[in-house]
Order: sequence, then structure tokens, then C-alpha cells
Amino acid sequence: MRFAQPLFTQLRPVALVVAALLGSMNAAHAGLFEDDEARRAILELRTQRTQDVDALNAKIAALTAQVDQLKRSLLDMNAQMEQLRTEQARQRGSEEVLVRDVTELQRKQKDVQGALDERVRKLEPQSVTQDGKTFKADPEEKRLFDDALGRLRAADFAGGAAGLNGLLARYPTTGYRESVLYWLGNAHYGLRDYKESINAFKQLLDRAPDHARAPEALLSIANCFSELKDMDSSRKALELLIKQYPQTEAAQAARDRLLTMPAPATDKKRKAHN
Repeated sequence: MRFAQPLFTQLRPVALVVAALLGSMNAAHAGLFEDDEARRAILELRTQRTQDVDALNAKIAALTAQVDQLKRSLLDMNAQMEQLRTEQARQRGSEEVLVRDVTELQRKQKDVQGALDERVRKLEPQSVTQDGKTFKADPEEKRLFDDALGRLRAADFAGGAAGLNGLLARYPTTGYRESVLYWLGNAHYGLRDYKESINAFKQLLDRAPDHARAPEALLSIANCFSELKDMDSSRKALELLIKQYPQTEAAQAARDRLLTMPAPATDKKRKAHN
């Protein structure tokens, strides 16, 4: 028993060393195990991160492609909008030109219509009042009469007579006829063609004895007979004037003329016989 205790005692340190070595080996083995787990975790994490990065890159690439597509779409849209604005501007320009053209066309149409209306108005018969008589006369008809009258007032008796005769030839039913006959009588009187003058005045009296110029026509007939030295016929015309148109100025002129005229030839013979 004495020998066993010392042996145990002697072996105890060895056992402790062995135990320590075994513990160290177990700890080392446990450490190695833990390092492998960590590496696997790290590798898995790296793999996951790589996958996540790849997925993110894929998403970024997809988003980039979408952005690029959107950019292209925006560029196309801007180009279309610019083309549309250009087209609208062109259309506005065309519309402005069209509006100007239409306005100008309307103005010209209005001018043409006005000119046409004026021409039609000039060609249409107009209401005319001459020597107290109202009637319809063509513009050309009125122009011919006014032109002939203007010639007579300018002492162009031949031109005035030609104009009046031309008016009667062109417008045989003219409402100016009575006035034309009166002024024809005056034109021939100015030309000293007293017989033609008497003929024109008598046509007026036969045609329209109530005409405003009828009293003057009778007085002019008396003057024509006086120029022809036919005083009896002149006196008869004056007496007829006083009888038919007693209240006119021409009748008063006839009365004054009779007071200065010599006695008729029949009265002279009667007085000589007595």
C-alpha cells in the first residue's frame, strides 16, 4: 500500500498532462470545426450577396433599358410634337392666307356687284320729270336729250337740232317728244328756218295742247310769222294765245305785243273805204 500511493502520486502529473493534451486536442478540433462553419457561412453569404448583386444589376439593367426606352419614346414624342407644331403653324399660316384670300375675294365680289348694280341702274329706265310731265326714260335717252339741250344753250342750234332729231329717231315713243318738239322749234328759229320752226311748234300744240310749253309755242309761232312779215298770221296766233291760255305770262306778252302791232290790212281797207 505504501508503494501504490506513491505510484499514483507519480502518475498523477502524467495523467494531468495527458488530460491537458487531450483537452487541447479537443479544443483544437472544436476550433477547426468552428472555422469551417464560418467559412461556409461566409461563402454562403458571399454567394447570396453575389446573387443579390447580380439580381440588382439585372434590375438596374432592366430599369436602364426601360429608361432608355422612355428616353427614346420621349424623343419620338418630342419629334412628333415638334412636327405637329410645325404642321399647326403651317396650317395657321395657310388659314391666314385663306382668310386674306377670302376677304379679298369678298371685297372684289362686292366691288364687282356694286359696279354691276351701278351699270344695271344706269341701264334701267329712270323716272324723269320734264316740263311738268313725269315718265320713264332710259339713261341713254335722258343723256341724248340733255346733250341736245346743252348744245342749244351754247347757241349750237344745228347740233342741238341734230341731237333732238336723233333722239326721236332712236326713241320714237319717248316721253320727251313734246319737249323735243318745243326745243326743235327753238332750234329752227335760231337757224332762221321759220317755217320748220312753225311746223315743230304746231306739232306740239296738236299733240298736247295742255302741255306746259303750249302757250310759249303759240307765242313763238307769232314771232316766226312776224319774222316772215306775215303780220296777219302773227296777230291771229297772238289772239289765239290770249283766248286759249288767258292766265299765262305768254298771254300777257301777247297782249302787250298786240298794242304795238299795226292794224290788220282788212281794217286799213275798211277805214280807207269809209
